[in-house]
Amino acid sequence: MTLSCRLCGSDNTFSFEVIDHKQKSNFPISVCKQCGLVQQTHIPSEETLSLYYSHNYRMDYKNTYTPKLKHIRRAGLAAFERIEFLMTSPINIKDDCKLVDIGAGGGEFVYLSKRNGFDAIGIEPNHGYSEFAKREYGVEIITSMLDDLTESSADIVTIFHVFEHMANPLAVMKKIADVLKEGGLLFVEVPNLLQDDASPHNRFFKAHLYYYSKYTLIACASKYFDVIKVHDNGNLRVLFKKKALATKTISKPSDEHVELIINSFVDKGWLNYLFKGKGIFKPFIIIKRLAIEFKLRNVTPKELLDSIG
Repeated sequence: MTLSCRLCGSDNTFSFEVIDHKQKSNFPISVCKQCGLVQQTHIPSEETLSLYYSHNYRMDYKNTYTPKLKHIRRAGLAAFERIEFLMTSPINIKDDCKLVDIGAGGGEFVYLSKRNGFDAIGIEPNHGYSEFAKREYGVEIITSMLDDLTESSADIVTIFHVFEHMANPLAVMKKIADVLKEGGLLFVEVPNLLQDDASPHNRFFKAHLYYYSKYTLIACASKYFDVIKVHDNGNLRVLFKKKALATKTISKPSDEHVELIINSFVDKGWLNYLFKGKGIFKPFIIIKRLAIEFKLRNVTPKELLDSIG
């Protein structure tokens, strides 16, 4: 079964089955031959997604309603990398600018952003995680969805490993553009469809509605945003700046880039992962990380974040 592409609208797609590497069940994905967008063949309704992310997602994928210390440490390390990416961008970022983190999780990025001078708040649909953030870090986390944000209320919007879960990417980009002030910045991080260091057995998850390359992510944003900075060695990070005037159409990826995306389903095998992606060293990295996490004892979440800064 195929469906119309939610990026370019083309019906020229093909579908095949993949395995959810968390739940070990099959589901179909579709690939657009016109723009290269990879999406689930069956996209749930907005109502279904809202209910799932507010109640079940954290338990299904983290097996907890509030973050464990190991999750906090991982989130803290990632937050410092993201703040560095933002602060080293080729654009002047004012002190104390208003930052809104969409899908704030346990609030680690919001807390560390405030510590680095941003006027940061977050929105998080999961009640357990949002209450945890407010209780442990004293930050402002609104238990809500993206639609509750007001227009022209933010200088920077960040959205980390959330955009791939959203059913209507073009509508989300428009909403974020509306939320941002003139010349505002959007910082997106998503799993990278083309990264070499992702295991073939850790690539597809039913909770991910879309699988982006830098070409399709930039295309999704192209009506409302210009690209400032891209990092695609590992997870895909892109910093955008809001356009003064939105364009009427998206800028589609080139035929060469579409072909690269399509071919990746053949090219991204075990040999590519183990040697080009250096996956052969991953077990040692994981063992080291687990050894550190095993020793996490008698420390509060805030103390843990402060200790890794």
